[in-house]
Formats: sequence, structure tokens, C-alpha cells
Amino acid sequence: MVSWFERMRSWDIRIWAAIGASFLLIVGVMWTVPFTPDANNFTFDTNRRDVANAHIIELNQPVNGQLVDGSDTDFYRIAPLQSAVRLDVHMANGSPKLIPALRVYDTSKNLIIEKSKEYLKTPGANLDGTFLASSNRTYYLQIFGQRNTTGTYTLTVSVRTP
Repeated sequence: MVSWFERMRSWDIRIWAAIGASFLLIVGVMWTVPFTPDANNFTFDTNRRDVANAHIIELNQPVNGQLVDGSDTDFYRIAPLQSAVRLDVHMANGSPKLIPALRVYDTSKNLIIEKSKEYLKTPGANLDGTFLASSNRTYYLQIFGQRNTTGTYTLTVSVRTP
């Protein structure tokens, strides 16, 4: 009768390598887990990361914002207007690293415009867009960084003058 130890000795070296690599991976991950007093108190900041928490933006008033991590996204809301007008959206990039993206949604959260500089792979680029805003409808703007880029920006929404 073959003992358990003799069976283990007959295992292929790749099995032992896999067991060793798994052990090192587990130890390595556990080693990097922070042991600070706040390590168990992580809270996800939902402020400005959802349409429900969108900040009101006034027309012709620049708003300064910052994307602080790769998953950050900022939402803004344009209050209903009295009449239909064409709105110009300008996002001035304040960071040489940020590859920005801009989306505009209507009241029903349908995508109206999407602008990005991903196709140019141009960090530090500005974004401009225009759309026809109907009267008595709310519009939402979303600013986010592509490829986990971060940085500051200035957003301005203005009524187009003929």
C-alpha cells in the first residue's frame, strides 16, 4: 500500500510550482493589505458620481472641477430653460495628463452628445460640443477621464448667440 507521502513525492514538479506560486501570491497580497486604523473604514464617495447627485450649473458661469481617481466622474445639471436655445459646452482641460470625455443626457437620460479625445490620444486637450436644448427639459453633463486619467478642468455652458 502506497502512503500519502509517497504519492506526494510522485507529483509533477509543475504541481509543486503552482502550489508555491499560489502560496506566495496569497502571502504577497496579505502583506500589502494596509494595517492602519482606517483600513476597515473605506467609504465610496458617491458625491457627483451619479445623475441623482448632479450639481446645478448656471449658464455662462465657469465651474472648476477635478477628477481625483480613475473611477471618478462628475455630473452637472442644467435647469429647465424657458425657451429652446442652442447651448455650447466647453470643457477646458487644466491638466497635461487628463484625457477627458464629455457626455450630455436629456431628461430621460438618453445620450445626446458624446465627445472624447481618446481617438487622438491627446492628454491635455479641450472638449467642445453644442446641442439644441428644448424648453422645460433638464439636461445632464458627465465629465470623466479616459484610461484612468485624472486632473482639473473648467466647464462652461453658454447660450449660443447668432
